[in-house]
Amino acid sequence: MRTGHCLCGAISYSYDAEPVLTVLCHCDDCQRHTGSAFSENILVPQDSLRITGVPKVYNTVGSENGHVRDRLFCGDCGTPIFTVMRERPEIIIVKAGTLDDRSGVRPTAEVWTRRAQDWVVPTPDRVRFPGDAR
Repeated sequence: MRTGHCLCGAISYSYDAEPVLTVLCHCDDCQRHTGSAFSENILVPQDSLRITGVPKVYNTVGSENGHVRDRLFCGDCGTPIFTVMRERPEIIIVKAGTLDDRSGVRPTAEVWTRRAQDWVVPTPDRVRFPGDAR
């Protein structure tokens, strides 16, 4: 069981499934969404997630792949918490930085590496995809 919450605590969540994948995304949209060099994402089955509070939703269309994303965030503090990929609605992406205990979270893949900042060093334990992983 993993738990997490936004910066102010208005939105909290838990999930009780093993991650489908833990991935770093370097796409332009994720860099802008997080205000950082990449987004650390934990993909879990949608039906394993329990949310307390009502996140706001901002829809985006991928600037390179054209896929619709529902980006869920706290309307009070603005923390990005989840992303839903419309083409994979059975999966929800949990933003790893919102977990209460982030220990043991290890990305196994990176996507959109062609957009990665030049100081982000590849490691042999992560599979790298220059574009989106399809």
